[in-house]
Amino acid sequence: MEIQENIALAPHTTFKIGGPARYFCIVNDQFEALTAYEFAKKHALNVFVLGGGSNILVSDQGFGGLVIKVVNKGIEVLSQNDKDVLLKVASGEIWDEVVKFSVSNNWWGIENLSHIPGSTGAIAVQNVGAYGQEASKVVESVDVFNKESLNNQNIKNWQCHFGYRKSIFNTVSRGKFIIFNIIFKLQKEGSPNFSYRDLANKFKEKKPALSEIRQAVIEIRNQKFPFPTEAVKGNAGSFFKNPLLNENDYLRLRIAVAKNFGAEAAGKLEKKKFTEEKQIKVPAAYLLELCGLKDMQEGGAGINHNQPLVIINKTGTATANEVLTLASKVRQIVSAKCLIKLDFEPELIGFKELF
Repeated sequence: MEIQENIALAPHTTFKIGGPARYFCIVNDQFEALTAYEFAKKHALNVFVLGGGSNILVSDQGFGGLVIKVVNKGIEVLSQNDKDVLLKVASGEIWDEVVKFSVSNNWWGIENLSHIPGSTGAIAVQNVGAYGQEASKVVESVDVFNKESLNNQNIKNWQCHFGYRKSIFNTVSRGKFIIFNIIFKLQKEGSPNFSYRDLANKFKEKKPALSEIRQAVIEIRNQKFPFPTEAVKGNAGSFFKNPLLNENDYLRLRIAVAKNFGAEAAGKLEKKKFTEEKQIKVPAAYLLELCGLKDMQEGGAGINHNQPLVIINKTGTATANEVLTLASKVRQIVSAKCLIKLDFEPELIGFKELF
C-alpha cells in the first residue's frame, strides 16, 4: 500500500469539486487499513474515509489529514432459504450494480434504490432511501474496522441507530469505523412499494416484475436527478434534506405558505406531505419552487431545474465556496418565507466553519 502526498480530491467525488488531500492511500482490506491508521497515528493526522464520493462536498482547501479510499470488491450469498437471502456486499462495490444483481436474481427489497450513485458503504452511513425504501429495512449487519481498537467488528442493524439520512456512522461514531462489508437481507417473494406517487403512476393497476420497477425508477430519476457522469454536470445528489416536522412546526409552515404564496399553495402542500417516523415529512423541492429558486446561480454553481434539491457544478469549474454560498442563500430565503431551516445532506469535508 502506497501513501501519496497532495492528491487532488475533486476527481474522486461526483461533484468534481475540492482541493487536495495532504496524504492519500487506497485500501483493499483490513490489513491495509491497519497500516493506514498506524501512519495517521504516528503523524497525528485526522482521517477521512472516502468511498464513491457521491454524497460529499470537499472544501477548496482540501483535507489536511489522511484520506483513505476503500476499493474492496465482492458479492457473496451467505445463506438462503425459500423466503429470503443473506447477501454480503463489499463496501467498494458500485451500488447500482448491486441493485442490478439483486433484481436479476428476483430478490426484493432494494429495487426502488436503483440508479443512486456511489459505493455500497455509503448506503449504511446515510441510511440511503428513495421511493419508500431505505437501507434500514434491509441491512442485517455491517462489518467494520474499528480505528480505536484496531480490530474488526460486526455491528447489528439495531446498533446502527438508523434514522432519516443518519446512522451512528455519520453521527455519534463518525470517523470511528471503516465499513468493509454490508450484509443485506432480501426477500424472494415481495410486492411493489408504490408509496410514492411518481412510481405508482407508472403502473396504475398493473403488478410489474422487479425488472420493470427498476427500469421505471431509473426513468423517473433521470427526469429529475442529473446522474453524475463525465458527460453530466457534477453534483452530490440532493443537497437539502426533506424537513421532518412535528404538528406545531408543520402548522406554522402551512400558515407561512398561505400568507406568502396563497391558499392554493398551502392546499398543495397539504397534499404533498406525508407521515414518516411519526413526523410530517415535507418535500423541500416544493418549498424551493414556491420561493422561485429554480435555476438560481452563484458563480459556477447552480440549482438544478428539474429537481431543485440538487445543486450542480454548472460550469464544471464551480468552487466549494460557491456551492455553499448558494446553498446558504437558499436556506435563508426558505427560512424567511416558510419559517423552517433546511438541513444540508452531503457531508462537508475540510471546512473549518460549521454550516
